[in-house]
Amino acid sequence: MAEPELPHGIRVGVAGREVVEDEDAAGREQADDLLASLGAAAVGEEQVERRLGRQRLAPVAVDDARGGILREQLGRVARPVLVQLDGDEGDGWVEGGEDPRRADGRARPDLSSPLDPPRSREHLQQPTGLGAARPREAGAGGERQRLLDERRDHIPRLERVLPLPPHWDPERVGEVWRVVYAARFADAERWRAEQDVRPASEDRFRIALVVVDMQNTFCSPGFELFVAGRSGTGALDDSRRLSEFVYRNLDGITQIVPTLDTHQALQIFHRVLLTDAEGRSPEPFTLVTSADVESGRWRIDAAAAAGLGLDPEWAEEHLRYYTRTLEEGGKYNLTIWPFHAMLGGIGHALAAPVEEALFFHSVARRAPLDFQPKGDNPLTEHYSMLGPEVEFDLEGEPLGRRNQPLVERLLQYDAVVIAGEAKSHCVAWTIADLLSDPTVQERGLEEKVYLLEDCTSPVVVPGSVDYTDEADAAFARFAESGAHLVRSETPLAEWPGVVGESLGV
Repeated sequence: MAEPELPHGIRVGVAGREVVEDEDAAGREQADDLLASLGAAAVGEEQVERRLGRQRLAPVAVDDARGGILREQLGRVARPVLVQLDGDEGDGWVEGGEDPRRADGRARPDLSSPLDPPRSREHLQQPTGLGAARPREAGAGGERQRLLDERRDHIPRLERVLPLPPHWDPERVGEVWRVVYAARFADAERWRAEQDVRPASEDRFRIALVVVDMQNTFCSPGFELFVAGRSGTGALDDSRRLSEFVYRNLDGITQIVPTLDTHQALQIFHRVLLTDAEGRSPEPFTLVTSADVESGRWRIDAAAAAGLGLDPEWAEEHLRYYTRTLEEGGKYNLTIWPFHAMLGGIGHALAAPVEEALFFHSVARRAPLDFQPKGDNPLTEHYSMLGPEVEFDLEGEPLGRRNQPLVERLLQYDAVVIAGEAKSHCVAWTIADLLSDPTVQERGLEEKVYLLEDCTSPVVVPGSVDYTDEADAAFARFAESGAHLVRSETPLAEWPGVVGESLGV
C-alpha cells in the first residue's frame, strides 16, 4: 500500500509504526490534524486528547492492532517529537494520568487496618480505617521510571521560588475582609509581567493543589469550628503558610481545587435533628453510638424529620442503621458538631487570605478554580471530598456518590498536593479515599501524592476532644503507603520523588 501524502514536517516510518513531528516545520499542530493526516494509513477511532500540550498515552486502532500514542510537549526550543505506536495494548497506561475508560464507580473500599487506640480520652473514638492504605510494592514502576527519565531530558529546571507579591500582608491573617478583586486583578497582571509567569496551559509538568475546606468556619478565630490544634493558632499558621506557598510557587502550580464544606441546619450531625426523651438536644461534640440509639438515649426529632419530608419512623430507623454502619465500617462515631459552614453564611466563605491567594493565582496563571462543594445531604456526614461517610440508606438508595470523576481528573496530573482543614477529619479522609482508590493502588500512583504537613492541623477542643495523635498516626500510614510528607517552605525542585526528579534535582 502506498504511503499517504502527509503535511510538511511529518514522516511515517515502516508500516506506519513511527511518526516523527518536526516542530520547526509543523509547529504545535492539533492532534486531530495529525490523526486526519494518518487516516489513509488505517488509523481508526480517535482516543487521544485534542491538544498536544498535555502528555497522554491513549489506544488507537492501527491495522487492526491496538496501539498507544505517547505525546509530549517538549518545551519552547523546537526539537523532534517521537510518537511511538505500540501494538501491545496492555502497556496502554499513562504516566501523567489515568485512562478515563477505566473509570470505576465502586464505593470507597473499607480501610480496615487499625490505628493505635486512644490513650486516655474516653470521649474519643478511634476510626479503625483511617489512613490504612496498602504499603507500596517494590518493582511496580519500571515503565513509569523509563518514561520519567525520557521526560526529564525535556523539562526545564523549575528551581526559582518567586518573591511574595507586594500586596501580601501576613499580619492580616485571621481577619475577615472583602477581597478587592479589581485591585488584585491589576496586581496579578503586573506581577505576571514582572515575573514572567506563563499560563498554566503551557505547563509540561502539571501539579494540582487540593485545598480542603479552608473556610472561615475552620480558619478564622471566633468562628464555630476554628481548628486551633494544640498550639492554639493552628489554622492561622496554616492559612499563612498555604497562601505563601501559592505565591512562591505561582508558576509551578497548574490547577487549584478548593473544597467547600456546605451545610444547612437540619442535618444529622447538627443538634436540631436529635433529641432525648425530655426533648433536649445533644450538646456540641457529643458522640452518638449505636448503643445510644438502641437504648433510646438519642432519637430523631419528629418535627425536624417531617420538615425534611421524611416519615419520622423511617428517620428513626435510619438513625439506627446509620450509627451501626459507621461502627461496622471503622468510621468515627456520629459526632454532633456546632452549626458550621452554613450555606449562604460568612463561615461558608474561604478565609480571606487564602481566597485572595487563590484568586491571584487564577488570574496570573489564567487557571479557573475547580470548586468542589460537599456535605449537603441531611442524612450523612461527608468528611472526604471524594465520598460520604455512608453511601447508601437502609433501602439502598444513594446518600451521595463517590466523586470518581474528580479522582480521574486528579490522576491526570503529574503530582497532587493536599493541604487544608482539618488534618484529623476532612483532610485525613480525603487522603485515605484517594490512596485507597483501585486505580491508584493497581498502578502504584501513591507516590504522586504530596501532603503539606505544615498546612494542616487537627481538631482540638481543650477539655473536650483532641485528635492530634489520631491525625499524626494517619499521616504516618499515608507516608508508609508511598505518599510524600513535605513542608511548604521547601522549593518544589527539592521535593522527594517524582516532583524533585522531574524538576531537575
